[in-house]
Amino acid sequence: LGFATDPNESGGFMKSRRASEDTPLFPSSKMRNYYTLQDQEWHGINTFCCGGLVILGSNPFWFLITNILAMGPFALFIAYEYRNMGPWLTGGSCLIYAVAQYGLFRAGMMDPGIIPRNTTGRVPRVPNDDYDVDGTPLTFCETCKIFRPRRAKHCKYCDNCVERFDHHCPWVGTCIGARNYKYFILFLFSITILSAYLIGVNAWLLYKAKESSKEEGNLNQIMDALKNNWCSTMMGAYTVLVFMAVANLAVYHCQLIINNQTTNEQMKETWASRRNPYDKGCFQNCCNILCSRVPESHLTSRTAMLHDDDDVESDTSAPQTRQMYHAVSSEPEHKW
Repeated sequence: LGFATDPNESGGFMKSRRASEDTPLFPSSKMRNYYTLQDQEWHGINTFCCGGLVILGSNPFWFLITNILAMGPFALFIAYEYRNMGPWLTGGSCLIYAVAQYGLFRAGMMDPGIIPRNTTGRVPRVPNDDYDVDGTPLTFCETCKIFRPRRAKHCKYCDNCVERFDHHCPWVGTCIGARNYKYFILFLFSITILSAYLIGVNAWLLYKAKESSKEEGNLNQIMDALKNNWCSTMMGAYTVLVFMAVANLAVYHCQLIINNQTTNEQMKETWASRRNPYDKGCFQNCCNILCSRVPESHLTSRTAMLHDDDDVESDTSAPQTRQMYHAVSSEPEHKW
């Protein structure tokens, strides 16, 4: 296997490590849909959970911090103000928050599009389509020993080549690539809408408190409302800061989606002096990026486990990436 794990170790959480000679061929058959990496070691900086179904990046701590920063203030605000907000405002804010949390979980806990390394120790053959769509040759990764697919990049933080690499997001804790980009966008847009929504709700609650204040003068009424509604005051200030941070990022990614660019390409000005061959127009770009199906993971083949521990069926078909980028030449074996 690519990595070995003891289900009783660390509560099911594990760090990838080299499989030993004593590692069994298959894990317990009770662990259904267990991810296996066939015939290779795991070299990237990732944390595997739930039998390999959850793949965290190199910053799981900051992924946890992001969840706390999103969940903590929102839960406190709802607990204190749900009576004043009413069922409709409370339900609307909870719905938007649930969508944002779903996007965060999906973006941070799935394979972003990692391309397995070539561990055969042999010279990889140049793919038949060895030129990119704009006429430039495909890039060879000296670390992974593969010809990188178009728009892929080796992330120095996760130590993996990632397909359609956009950027490494420390707040999500992992790379943003071909498989989790649209979930990252879902989280980003949802948290922007939620911040704007809560700014309006807090302003309305403070306005109601001001109107009911018995103090004389507008300034005294405002100060009294802020003093007696500390939760709305603090949440309003917090959401303003969050909105200022995420709204700019949301607008930036809107521009990238419209032009079908990645953050990596935009920062490097890849298409500054030539036409972007991936740009198919605003509508088509949005459909291709946001509405297309999630590409199949190149990392693993999913192993189907039976209830009987003695009978195990596995999918031994090679992942597409091995066929495309790990094909080895007929030359004598060469150790890198």
